[in-house]
Amino acid sequence: MDYESFKKLIEGLEAVRERSHSIHKIGIDLMEYDDVYHDIITTLVRSIFDEQGKDWIDWYLYERVGFTNKVNLATDKDGNEICYDIPSLWEEVKNNVK
Repeated sequence: MDYESFKKLIEGLEAVRERSHSIHKIGIDLMEYDDVYHDIITTLVRSIFDEQGKDWIDWYLYERVGFTNKVNLATDKDGNEICYDIPSLWEEVKNNVK
């Protein structure tokens, strides 16, 4: 996978997450509907990235911004911030491509 394909993937997943969150906020629960697509996407991501790469992608998409909109930071062993935007996420996971 190259960076441009990765960027499109992450932007698409962010759009889906935001859409689902917006719909849920108005009281519509599409969890069961979205689960089928989520399972397919998870299978495809696992076919491209090893478990560590998939974990970083999941963290970036679903845990980086908490329920209170507080941004959680991730750092490397030297205390440098990582995975704070798509290019920095790519830098972290590009070596985890199968």
